Amino acid sequence: MTIPSLRTDSMAAFRASARTLVSRHIAPHLTDWEANAGTTRWLFAVAGRAGVFGVPVPVRDGGLGLGLAHGVAFIRAVSRHAAGGVCASLCVQTHVAVPLLLGQGSSEQKRTWLRPMVSGSVITAVAITEPAGGSDLVNSTATRAVPTEEGWLLDGEKTFITNAPLADCLFVLARTDDRAGALGMTFFLVPTDLPGVQVHQLETAGLRSSRTGRVRFTRCPLPADAVLGRPGLAMVQLAQVLVEERLAISAGVLECARCCLERTAALPAVAASHRARAELAGWLVEVEAAEAFLDAAVERFDNGEGDRLDADLAKTMSARLTQRIVNGCARLIGPDAFIGSGDGGGLLPTLRDVRVLSVFGGSCETVRDSAAAEILRGAVARRRTDVLAPTGGCPV
Repeated sequence: MTIPSLRTDSMAAFRASARTLVSRHIAPHLTDWEANAGTTRWLFAVAGRAGVFGVPVPVRDGGLGLGLAHGVAFIRAVSRHAAGGVCASLCVQTHVAVPLLLGQGSSEQKRTWLRPMVSGSVITAVAITEPAGGSDLVNSTATRAVPTEEGWLLDGEKTFITNAPLADCLFVLARTDDRAGALGMTFFLVPTDLPGVQVHQLETAGLRSSRTGRVRFTRCPLPADAVLGRPGLAMVQLAQVLVEERLAISAGVLECARCCLERTAALPAVAASHRARAELAGWLVEVEAAEAFLDAAVERFDNGEGDRLDADLAKTMSARLTQRIVNGCARLIGPDAFIGSGDGGGLLPTLRDVRVLSVFGGSCETVRDSAAAEILRGAVARRRTDVLAPTGGCPV
């Protein structure tokens, strides 16, 4: 793809090249991936050659050295084709695994993994969710790493792990101190070819173009340098990348809602109905407002001013709004929305995918509670103080 600077005209060129990449090399395979249990390693090779995984990586490390706004532009290009699973697979590597390694990895870990991840020759998965629960990580994580003379022994199980069946390396969240609560959690870099690692692919209702798996660790031996960063700091490390991940997810989700509106509005039966047109117009206003908030949040993130409140609000708002719009469009279309071909506007994959939005990237309830906690800690008041702070001029 075109490698831009941060100027507006270059951003437009980046968007155009992203759309070309998706339409030529990704969109033609979506039907096959949806029908045959997910993407292949070929997708990651293509994305790697295009520089997708290197968007946030400094140029000296083989990346493009760009901001989240460029990553969001690519996610929107993919979402134009209702490719929720593809977005999920690429987003995990670009906006979770790579930032984790960049921010927390040792020099040796970066030498081993970063350039292969950027090139797409190494596929990663972030193994956090467990059978006992998902979003309440501190209380639900039962996977444990026990120190040994040589390093660590890892035991436990992870489930609903995006990319796991294809992954070469796992970022595994494990408990290392039962008494320390949130400060007893540690991330480990775990190659999937180690003894004691078993991966099983899951069949899912939605996001079918993404490969999702269950991972079992049975006395898996890890070297001492498998720890990402320092022991006990995984929750701090995760909080730092959750902002980027949730903003990226929100971009794809809102683009999905916009495309659903456009496809529905193009159907003659819908266009002929005054009531349907009124509903579509109302939903479009909500999408425009949500995207305006998201774009402002992404700009704040790229300026070093992004915070968790932005990400939590964007994730909750985009997920709920998109679910409401997709279900509403299906109601306007009628039975044709639920078949794979015909006059349904290509809505069936989207209908399957939106079911997972309530929990993907953190459940809406947990994310909403996190936003409420930020508000109670004074996040909104601090923002208004920053905005209204005197600058030496006369207030208007």
